[in-house]
Amino acid sequence: MKEIYRFSDSVIQRFGALGSGLLLALAIAGCTTPQANPDRPEEHLVTVQAGQLWQPSGISANRGDIVHCVATGQWSDSFAKYGADGNPDNIKTHLGISAPACGLLMRLGDQTIVYFIGQETNVVAGGSGELKFRNNFSLPLGMSGALKVRVTVAPDTDGDGISDYEEINTWKTNPLRVDSDGDSFSDLEEINDRQYRPTVPADTGP
Repeated sequence: MKEIYRFSDSVIQRFGALGSGLLLALAIAGCTTPQANPDRPEEHLVTVQAGQLWQPSGISANRGDIVHCVATGQWSDSFAKYGADGNPDNIKTHLGISAPACGLLMRLGDQTIVYFIGQETNVVAGGSGELKFRNNFSLPLGMSGALKVRVTVAPDTDGDGISDYEEINTWKTNPLRVDSDGDSFSDLEEINDRQYRPTVPADTGP
């Protein structure tokens, strides 16, 4: 393996100091391994007003992070009161998503990807930026009230949809492997299925 990173004097002379620096950086990068983050993610509390458009939270997420949201409270329009799940009988298709009217929505920064949050959900961040929230309304007339949203943002090093913290502390799975037990079913599939354990191969029993 050492031969891969042995460069001739002619190559270094040709590219100068910049070239040698780039080559060294490539060599170092090739030797690094990903590191999981075992720390409990910080919980934030965000207030989302009913009649306002996209409201900044002061919380940032990176692509691939697991964003967990739990919403409580009610807001209302001129006809009724709703929780974060909104009105399932009235689906609005705008803002790039079909979701219940008066439901809780989230996006990252100014990106066009919008997520329906409802009362509780995990979202795999499709980009990086500040989390913003709003009510899924067309017109703010008659809107009142607010929701309280508890938010955590946690890294997911192996990209399997489960945060490093939960893999290490809850499920006892490998945060660096999508399929910890090597049975061709991802950790997330086995956790959601509930018939198998993500640390025991499927063919050896539940």
